[in-house]
Amino acid sequence: MRNSSIAWIVCAVSLGGLLFGFDAGVISGCEKAIQAEFDLRPFWHGLVVASALIGTVFGALAAGRMCDLLGRKPTLVWMGVLFLVSAAGCAFTPHGGVVGPHVLGWMRFIGGIATGGVSIAVPMYIAEIAPPERRGRLVLVYQFCIVLGIVVSYVSNYCVARWLPFPPRVVWRVMLGAECLPILMYLAALTSVPESPHQAKVQASAPLFVRRNMRPILLCFTVAFFSQLSGVNAVNFYSPRIFEMIFGEGSKLVSLAGTIGVGIVNLVFTVLAFFLIDWFGRRRLLISGCVAMAAMHGLVAWQISLGPNCTPWLALAGVYGFIASVAFSASAVIWVFISEIFPPDVRAKGQSFGGAVHWIMCMLVSWLFPVAVEHTGTYAFAFFAAMMLIEAVWAIFVMPETKGKSI
Repeated sequence: MRNSSIAWIVCAVSLGGLLFGFDAGVISGCEKAIQAEFDLRPFWHGLVVASALIGTVFGALAAGRMCDLLGRKPTLVWMGVLFLVSAAGCAFTPHGGVVGPHVLGWMRFIGGIATGGVSIAVPMYIAEIAPPERRGRLVLVYQFCIVLGIVVSYVSNYCVARWLPFPPRVVWRVMLGAECLPILMYLAALTSVPESPHQAKVQASAPLFVRRNMRPILLCFTVAFFSQLSGVNAVNFYSPRIFEMIFGEGSKLVSLAGTIGVGIVNLVFTVLAFFLIDWFGRRRLLISGCVAMAAMHGLVAWQISLGPNCTPWLALAGVYGFIASVAFSASAVIWVFISEIFPPDVRAKGQSFGGAVHWIMCMLVSWLFPVAVEHTGTYAFAFFAAMMLIEAVWAIFVMPETKGKSI
């Protein structure tokens, strides 16, 4: 397959990552308005926000089976259709305080199924068409599109809040419905994508949980488990709220503008990882990133604990430093590493397993983060720091290097 053909195919399917990122990031500009309109307590508010993440678990578990039975490409098309149903449903959420939260939660749940599905099918598809020496970079295009989608969602939220002259109950619905445009672009791009060349070779009946697969299963579980204990999606989903903890109650636009900064830093350092992952290696990137993330979380925890004596710009540097660290390490490594470590006959099942672990942890962190902050304050950030130090030790002594090896 020619390089130009591979580049186009990778870009086309990676638009699924852009939808993943948009869906993950867009809620950060809406969550406070949703809580205010429906008068939700922290626990139920966290559940509505995390409903998409509950869906991702089901999507991740189902996608492996769908990829084996239907093929990689049909699975991606079905995920696009679910994204469209979700975005349109969120945009037309009823205003009633009784019905509205339930409809919104279910629509977000459907979008989560799609997100979980593309998180399995896209990296696996790319890994199967990529030459070994460029596999890390090409799979990382998917991660780049996730981050790009987050940035696009932040910019979209800011523009809607800044220039749409409507009340908050209309504005947040427009924010969520704006995802329909990139979804239609994604579905159109998929029409020119072929099926994976590995599809006919896969023995879909091969069992995953057998002795020969125990090592890749444990490696997959560990990297997926710790990827969310970095706190990355706590920051992505609740960054306006975190900025208000730093700067105090102020203009909503200041917090939304701060989230754009988060997205830009994430994007820049994902690009850096693109150039490093096939040269520096997966393992060394993860070790260095975990140490840096622990330091940045410690800085944020220290500054916020000072209350009125906090130096806001130092705390902001900690948030941005954390995003930079996670972008070039854990977020870059997880999907590449999981797509490489399973043999072909159980790759879809193994990737589903890893995706499910990742999304269960993401759901729990995102659901419980508002409750944790309310009751423990800065200890939530200290907890994330401790987890990253533990992951660094695991990577040093247990994690193998997979760069350049055949899948």
